[in-house]
Amino acid sequence: MQDDIKKRVYEINLNLSRSDLVIQNFGNASSRIKDGFVIKPSGLNLETSNYKEMIYMDLDGNKIEGNLKPSSDEPTHRQLYLSDESVSGVVHTHSKFATAFAQANVDIQNLGTTHSDFSKYHIFVTDQLTEAEVNSDYELNTGKKIIKRLKKENIKMLDVPGILSIGHGVFAWGSSVEEAYKNAEIIEYIAELFYLTKIINPNSEEIESYIANKHFNRKHGPDKYYGQ
Repeated sequence: MQDDIKKRVYEINLNLSRSDLVIQNFGNASSRIKDGFVIKPSGLNLETSNYKEMIYMDLDGNKIEGNLKPSSDEPTHRQLYLSDESVSGVVHTHSKFATAFAQANVDIQNLGTTHSDFSKYHIFVTDQLTEAEVNSDYELNTGKKIIKRLKKENIKMLDVPGILSIGHGVFAWGSSVEEAYKNAEIIEYIAELFYLTKIINPNSEEIESYIANKHFNRKHGPDKYYGQ
């Protein structure tokens, strides 16, 4: 099982590095395993490495297995796993459109059914960290800000595909690392859709709640039936 998880995490990180969601080493992915999670090492050249280089961490921040330093965003991933046992994968990106909204501190509103297929809610932006929070434990506090924003909105993590960390980028999650990767893709896609829609019609309004509910529930609800 452990090698299988490491292989999956390596493959997702490799796919991420080859995608338009990141440039250079600006991204990372992890997967829950037993009482911890597997994450890529910091700054690793994925093209010349292999799955054995992946780092196994526990949920207290201790390295269980691996020779390299874990991703600098490891504490953020850890906080997300600690906050919700249903989250089994986390992906962090700096994709262009979604990160632009994070930098602009603007939530991505739900304007249509494409967004609704993944969430009835906005893709929210977190609150800014204080200077003390940045200087004391920046990455861990980044994760805490994510959880705080979702609690403020009274939303479970799996009811949204991810969030925009203010001024930073995207943190997406899912019931697996593969789903988290797909959610990172869709966040970027709906960020671009939102941007283009507002250019075409700045007065575009949020989709009606009954349509949003229908699209989300037919894909994710107890009686789901939708698939393409």
